Amino acid sequence: MNLTDKPTKKYSLLLFDLDDTLLENSSWFDDGLVQTLAEHSLTKEMDEQQFLKKIKQPPRSLIDKLVSGELTTFEFKRERWKGALDSFDVRADIEEIDQLESLFINRSMNFITVDEYILNLLNELTKHYEVGIVTNGLYDPQQKLLNMGLGDIFSQDKIFHAEPLGLRKPDSRIYKIALEGFNKKPEETIFIGDSWTHDVVGPMEAGMEAIWVNFRGEEKPTDHTPYAIVSSIMEIRDILVSSSGK
Repeated sequence: MNLTDKPTKKYSLLLFDLDDTLLENSSWFDDGLVQTLAEHSLTKEMDEQQFLKKIKQPPRSLIDKLVSGELTTFEFKRERWKGALDSFDVRADIEEIDQLESLFINRSMNFITVDEYILNLLNELTKHYEVGIVTNGLYDPQQKLLNMGLGDIFSQDKIFHAEPLGLRKPDSRIYKIALEGFNKKPEETIFIGDSWTHDVVGPMEAGMEAIWVNFRGEEKPTDHTPYAIVSSIMEIRDILVSSSGK
């Protein structure tokens, strides 16, 4: 844990990223996709790990179209499926691709379950702070949070999702919308997440502090100095409860 040498401030709002911060992606995405491939007639004979690699690493050009808004999230997911299927020389029509996507959503969400450690952490933090979610995730964050047992903590009005907002982190406007939703100032807020660009640089440049959940053990890509750097989300409790001043 690396905590910057800063005077303690009175923070009252914590904004969290969701995927790979509170929810480990591989705990639901990988298993859900493998089960989907095994069930659907188009994919049941495929090498599941190779297909998983293809769909998790779409072409940069496709990601750029999503980020720029040229593709909606729905269109991006269709194109991602199509590209992965094409790499196996499987031609699928839109109806078949939509069937795969629907099956994947149903199967993958079943792999998201209550994590008692995360639940206890959030219950503790909510004694000291208001909490919210700001996510670029491609799949329904509210359903994920319900399955995680966090539905009562993160009600719909506390979730700021890129898709319906039409804005994606690190666009400064999405952080501003979240702050306005809680009627908070940037200096009252700490953002917590795993992405250096989306969850550290973006929030800091919007005037917030940030805690980087660096579970991958990466080097800092820029000179920004976050409030703290941790290797696990569970490390934030001691930092935030002790610095809450409550």
